Amino acid sequence: MRSRALILSLLALAMAALLAPAAGAAAKGKGKKNAPKVTVMTRNLYLGADLSPAINAPGLPEAFDAAGEIVNDVDASDFPVRAKLLAAEIAKAKPDLLGLQEVALWKDQTPSDLGAPPLGVGTPADHLRYDFLKLLQKELKKRDARYEVVSLQQEFSAELPADTDGSDATGGLFGADMDGSLTMRDAILVRKGGKVRASKPDSGNFETRYEPTVGGILIPVDRGWESVEAKVKGGKRTRGAKFRFVNTHLEAFGEPAIREAQARELFAQGGPLNTKKQVVFLGDINSGGPKDKVGTGFTTPGDEGAYNALVDDAGLFNLGARQTCCYPDVFEPVIGDYRFDHTVDHVMAKPKVKQLDAYVTGGDPSVTGPGGVVASDHGGVVSKLRLGK
Repeated sequence: MRSRALILSLLALAMAALLAPAAGAAAKGKGKKNAPKVTVMTRNLYLGADLSPAINAPGLPEAFDAAGEIVNDVDASDFPVRAKLLAAEIAKAKPDLLGLQEVALWKDQTPSDLGAPPLGVGTPADHLRYDFLKLLQKELKKRDARYEVVSLQQEFSAELPADTDGSDATGGLFGADMDGSLTMRDAILVRKGGKVRASKPDSGNFETRYEPTVGGILIPVDRGWESVEAKVKGGKRTRGAKFRFVNTHLEAFGEPAIREAQARELFAQGGPLNTKKQVVFLGDINSGGPKDKVGTGFTTPGDEGAYNALVDDAGLFNLGARQTCCYPDVFEPVIGDYRFDHTVDHVMAKPKVKQLDAYVTGGDPSVTGPGGVVASDHGGVVSKLRLGK
């Protein structure tokens, strides 16, 4: 009997030794399973027109003509239709937090009173032409995708007299038949009824700015950033987590050094990335790294500066899909021979944040609205992340 008891004891010890590693592995696996997960999305809505003709106009007559082209292009790009396509993307992705750029507010005034200062002498345009945010929210609501705006950052705003019919014989000075006004905004939205709560919104404009001369007048182009403090509430099977969520749109025009300087402001003293907290950062930074096909034939030399500053100096990790840009201007009847050949839209994070999945939206040119318009002039990025403690 003593021998039998000894044998049973040895067997029990052997079984315990065999089960110990498995139990440890199970515990480790359980820890990963219970880590909180969030889905984030960045989406540039596209203003609806290329602003370059107005920015590069040598004088007021050319600026008024260019403003007329811009107004016509915005109408042709048909944001009410594009909002349906964008809302479908967002409703399918179901991001917990959504960062939007180029959330345009277009206004007009007829007849022209020569625009508002600093370019004009009249009163600000007050007739609403398009509010991209309201139009998008309306389409999201139709799809039962309910999102609350937790931050709305105003950036560049300007007004110009516009010659929309291309004739100097009609309208007022230099053929201006109306005034067109643009206010650029960025926004952070949180999904209602979701697992993420957002509070303490903060925002700021960059000190470094692109300052073109339009019609002989210097126009400062404001860009900026916005952030919220996000919290994922823990439960019986999932632990909680906190992180800072930051959205930005770096300068698209001018020298690449401008957007690199803006990127550095993000992690300088007082910037939203200058923190020891977990950070999820996203937006349109108009810059990419070595894997984003930066180089001759794709982007301007130096465009990688902002990306490198955020990764190499701020310590962020790229946690998004690549190749998001670009379509031709979306008011073209046919997209034609396009390619998404580089990346300007990114999801980045630090520390202890892991990417579980990521993909680009809006990359199928066959998904169009009436007239062939696509959702935006480039794609969005959706990223599913696992947060650290």
